[in-house]
Amino acid sequence: MSQIEWAMWANEQAIVSSTVIALGGILGIAGMFKNWQFGIYAVIASVLIFILEWPRGKRKKGRTMERVLQRPLAVLVNHLGVFGRNYFIRFILYLILCVPCCFILATVMGGISLFVTSIIYFIAAMKGEEWLAVGLDAETVDKRRPQSLSLHPPKRPPPRTRERHENLGDRTVDVHDITIQEEIR
Repeated sequence: MSQIEWAMWANEQAIVSSTVIALGGILGIAGMFKNWQFGIYAVIASVLIFILEWPRGKRKKGRTMERVLQRPLAVLVNHLGVFGRNYFIRFILYLILCVPCCFILATVMGGISLFVTSIIYFIAAMKGEEWLAVGLDAETVDKRRPQSLSLHPPKRPPPRTRERHENLGDRTVDVHDITIQEEIR
């Protein structure tokens, strides 16, 4: 059985958390809740979380599908160095960011979701996982470039199937037609 890649789950959870926090923050601002200023904090925090989490990390085994417009944000996260790669730092960051989200009702669900995200990142950090950029290394760029631009025609024709015919009385019928007719009945 394969090992679970916790960072992959934490990444998806963080995207959902940032969306829920943003919606709760907008609701808190529009509803003029008591302490609605935490709604402004929630919207700003959700944008920062989304920017940090949108680029997927490279999987240990298998292929990693890039998200739409992931590459520019992956370059940004890659330039953060250890602050972008280390999941223990993300655990601490999200643990700190989730606390103010629990001060108004509109962002409580997002705060709890971000707390769960931080716990999942803590497990990923304990397992020794770290974020690696997808598609930014030289090997991947070389693989995407075509080897040669000239196309050579094939030297041998493709294999053909032989058509079998059976003689049924005074007419010849293709065997494939008979099997298809029999399957339809």
